[in-house]
Amino acid sequence: MKLNQSTKWFALAAVATSVTFASCSKSDNDPVTPPTPGTKKEAVIEGKISKSRVLSADTTYLLRAYVQVVDGGTLEIPAGTIIKGEKSTKAALIVERGGKIKANGTADKPIVFTSDQTDGNRGTGDWSGIIICGKSLVNTSTGTAQYEGGALGATIANYGGGTTPVLDDNSGELTYARIEFAGIAIEKDKEINGLTLCAVGSGTKINHIQVSYGGDDSFEFFGGTVNATHLIAYRGVDDDFDFDQGYNGKIQYGISIKDPMIADVAGTSRGIELENKGTVANNQYSRPILSNFTFIGPGTASEATHGAGIHFGLNSRMVLANSIIVGAKTSAVEFNSDFPAAELKAGRSVLSNNMVFGNVANYGLKDVTTFASVADLTGYLNGFGDFAVTSVDAAGLTGTSLSAPNLLLKSDSPALGKAKYEGDLASLTKETFIGAMGTTDWTKGWASWDPKNNKY
Repeated sequence: MKLNQSTKWFALAAVATSVTFASCSKSDNDPVTPPTPGTKKEAVIEGKISKSRVLSADTTYLLRAYVQVVDGGTLEIPAGTIIKGEKSTKAALIVERGGKIKANGTADKPIVFTSDQTDGNRGTGDWSGIIICGKSLVNTSTGTAQYEGGALGATIANYGGGTTPVLDDNSGELTYARIEFAGIAIEKDKEINGLTLCAVGSGTKINHIQVSYGGDDSFEFFGGTVNATHLIAYRGVDDDFDFDQGYNGKIQYGISIKDPMIADVAGTSRGIELENKGTVANNQYSRPILSNFTFIGPGTASEATHGAGIHFGLNSRMVLANSIIVGAKTSAVEFNSDFPAAELKAGRSVLSNNMVFGNVANYGLKDVTTFASVADLTGYLNGFGDFAVTSVDAAGLTGTSLSAPNLLLKSDSPALGKAKYEGDLASLTKETFIGAMGTTDWTKGWASWDPKNNKY
């Protein structure tokens, strides 16, 4: 996770919303001011939620400053609800250990977390984002951690189950939801992402989430054992999926779409950053198990700080299978040290049945001795079903337009009939195709490709 920086050509909006929100105290169950006939009700969410607070889809909510759902508290959000993060207070929704969120949208009525700026004037980093903290695994010496070392406050966003982690810890449900224009720097090199999951357990339900125009990473996982499906990272500034601190979970069906002109000027923007720069305690390495992803990179004519599609970094393991990785600024997949390369050769990491196309090279090696050359690595991966195409078009995707992506596979796509589900992948849904989708578009109805101009 790196310093939040927006694009050169997307200026951040500074126009405040003209809507005046009804007065609402910090208690959990205060009444909402009745609306003017024919208008939608409005209310503020602020402070701590320590009991149960149930929102209403007929009300638009303003999220103000850091809102904490603390131990014993529950925030319930029905389908179709709109929550706007207040730009002036850098709003964030933080579900603490023991707190729960129950936010279940539908394909027809997604829940929307967005900016409080007016349509046409929303921009990356308008508000902070969503953090969920649990009691599952963290690979620190204590089995616990605090988000960005306590930069949010001494009592905010502590996570991890210590010496007795709760692997199936339940922080609630977040489904069919959009998170737009979130992600900001709170201090130098300390940021909040679109959706951050900290030591979240496998009892938590996460699926059908789109993070758009994130000011830092779209999704970041700090430890934890939560599983997820159907995740979309769209036009974010930094990494689309970031795994750290011993995350061990399974994610199936993911989309990463990079904007050529949006990148983090302080670092390298990638589809996946897999890196554990801190000391790994108790041999608890990050090891995400990922299948059926489609990564559409920014291509060669992009900002210089775009990087590889997949960054296979320090002290990390990964299973990445049945996926499409095309259009990277540099390599489709890169290794930045010998540890991840050695773990791949030892079988503790797996790259299998993936289709790649990188603009500089399909694979990149730096400070690696396990493989003598890129050709050596390529031959090794070909033995596990990985194969290359000559261009993004050759992947057989219906359309990769930024404004209207269509990742369905054409009838002649080489991605058809290539998927395999063995070993760690055996429990996943069996598909015949590789990539995020075959002939069914699971983004229809709830995802949005033009959040800047949506009228909320």
